[in-house]
Amino acid sequence: MKKLCIFLTLAFSLSLFAEENIRFSGNVETLWGAGLPWTDRDTARGRMTLGETSFTGKIDSYFGNSSALVEGSAKYDSIEDSEDFSLSECWMDYTADFWGMRIGRQKTAWGKADGIDITNVICPKDLSSLAVMTTNEKLAIDAIRFSVNGNQFTADAYWIPFFTPAKLSDAKFEKPESKLSNGEGGLKLSGYFSVLDFSFYGFYGWDDMPFLDYTMSSEGVNVTGEYKRMAMLGIDAAVPIKETVLRMEAAFFPKRHFQKSSGIIIEEKMLSSETVDSSLERNELFALAGLDWMKESWTVTAQYYCDYVFGELENLEREKALQHGATLSVSKKLLSDTLELSFSGVLGLNDFDSFIKPAVTYSLSDQINLSGGAYIFIPGPDRDGQYGSYKDLSTGYVRCKFSF
Repeated sequence: MKKLCIFLTLAFSLSLFAEENIRFSGNVETLWGAGLPWTDRDTARGRMTLGETSFTGKIDSYFGNSSALVEGSAKYDSIEDSEDFSLSECWMDYTADFWGMRIGRQKTAWGKADGIDITNVICPKDLSSLAVMTTNEKLAIDAIRFSVNGNQFTADAYWIPFFTPAKLSDAKFEKPESKLSNGEGGLKLSGYFSVLDFSFYGFYGWDDMPFLDYTMSSEGVNVTGEYKRMAMLGIDAAVPIKETVLRMEAAFFPKRHFQKSSGIIIEEKMLSSETVDSSLERNELFALAGLDWMKESWTVTAQYYCDYVFGELENLEREKALQHGATLSVSKKLLSDTLELSFSGVLGLNDFDSFIKPAVTYSLSDQINLSGGAYIFIPGPDRDGQYGSYKDLSTGYVRCKFSF
């Protein structure tokens, strides 16, 4: 609570003394949700699943070729009865005629996919709550970005000295030691033309999800986690055709680590006195094709994605070499753009499970909007699948947001 009070006091003071080259903005938001009627009667139906109130403040400063940004948020979760203060971004930037540099805590997004991560591996995932999981929220990284800008080409090089793992709800594992040799690096090369936009990507760093290790003891099974190195080479392209944009994206991960099953790890440790690894290396190819159609007040996005792992899957948690699916997003604006109806969803084509998000948003004013909708997880006909395993988290929600 003390951190929250300090943050709110600082934000209010800066808003009072802001000059033309200093801008303060932000929002106050509250989100409530409860289990839908068809979820399990004993554990989920009618149970409050979302109860979050948050304040986000952002300060932008501009002085000639230099700029700086600070963004932070304070949240209170009524479900967990917990408070959280986080510094989302904090960076300084200098831009000259053909080059620029940004230093500090920053967010960036790679690729042209909508809601599916293909080449977008540079910023880790936030999996700490249902609210952020359903929005594909990403965390910032501490990095130096050096950019070169031309008329039709740009290049961005990243050095990330401190590893930031994915944020998990109830588990923390030891990170790699903070030293120069454990840093991460990324490179993005982009070209922009009237008939085609494209980008090439390269990344060498750490997989942001830990690999679990299991050890038997007199008290049961002990679980520890370890982060392992990962490399990625990627490409994307977008081709505009009147109201339609065609998109493609692909990423290749050479010798990426994949989790061994818990039973195999324990069995190998019982049969051998040597060190047992919790993962095996396999090559992986991840690709996507999609289209966007925009006309007047309509927006439609459709995508197909596939994820293929080369080699044997025996002893791995992963059961199928090919995992694929499709996404669809449709939105329509009405009443002079004050009312928006939207529907988005993803269908897993292995188990035919799905996750859908219908929503209605109405703007009471330029500052206040109300929205309501649902996060619905539907299991497949034969097995739950990736999305169906969350079926008891299906939630109806209401949201109110004030922006300034």
